[in-house]
Amino acid sequence: MKISKIGERKLIQRLLKKRDETLRNIDNTILKSYHDDAAIEENTSKYTVLSTDMLIQHSHFPKQMTYFQMGEKIVTVNVSDILAMNATPISILIAMALPSTLTLDEFDEIIDGILYKCKEYDVTLIGGDLNQSDEIILSATTTGKINKNIKLQSNIQEDNLVAITGQLGMPAAALDLLSKYEIKDLSNEYEEIIKSILEPNLPIKTAKFLREHPTLITSMTDITDGLAIELGHLHEKNTNIGFEIYADKLPYNKHISQIATENNKSLNDYLLHFGEEFELLLTLDKKEYLKYKDKLNNIHIIGKVNNSDKITLISQKSVKTMKITGYEHLKEN
Repeated sequence: MKISKIGERKLIQRLLKKRDETLRNIDNTILKSYHDDAAIEENTSKYTVLSTDMLIQHSHFPKQMTYFQMGEKIVTVNVSDILAMNATPISILIAMALPSTLTLDEFDEIIDGILYKCKEYDVTLIGGDLNQSDEIILSATTTGKINKNIKLQSNIQEDNLVAITGQLGMPAAALDLLSKYEIKDLSNEYEEIIKSILEPNLPIKTAKFLREHPTLITSMTDITDGLAIELGHLHEKNTNIGFEIYADKLPYNKHISQIATENNKSLNDYLLHFGEEFELLLTLDKKEYLKYKDKLNNIHIIGKVNNSDKITLISQKSVKTMKITGYEHLKEN
């Protein structure tokens, strides 16, 4: 059955029924507000953190991505920005523009993906909107909370360490694999790489540890546009600081180097200039890092902050100024 057979009102009722079945231990007045014109939340912290993102089918969803995975991704990309502020994610509003030819089962898959990630990240779907479009468009706004330990990108200090969570380059490698092969034809050794683009995850446990130890971090952001561009953003916001990044310290899946070669690209194209990582880029206080080092298995030191006012990439063979390129909307590549 096509969603056009039942219309907007019944689709919203269907969505809310699924959502309500997932809700637990919520104040009755707040719960009732989820069915009104606007949802309410208690002001329980000094700061409310807000972020919004839009995903458009032809730009953000590979053709191999399932409807369930589309639903997952809209939650992941939004919660990622909340984590990057050192805040606790709380709730999410999601607006959907959908083709009238979408089936009811496909609609349910999107909703199930959204609710699955909401449960994983401990956020509540509190409302949204539904409209019609020629392709799937998902737009969300996420709220978070924090008291005094918010981490702005303009607080970097000379001699801070530069670090990232997780590994770099897998989403870029995954897209190149998917452009050439069917998923069923790829060996199991590529499973982690493929999942990085179809089912991106967030460093939830690491982010929680960082929130509990705020003196460890001086700044943080997520790596959605590529490491080079994110370093460039930090550089713009901090006067007279620079970064030296060590090429041999950049963590990556061992298979992506070969994938890059097969696609006539350099490894650095994948590691520095693609994005879609959903990992965190951090600057850390050196003394605090040494204090907690043994508990930070998912954090990799890739360089340090200096006063050069430049971003340099250092390898065994050379020291080069890093090219600040990556993905950017509304710009010719």
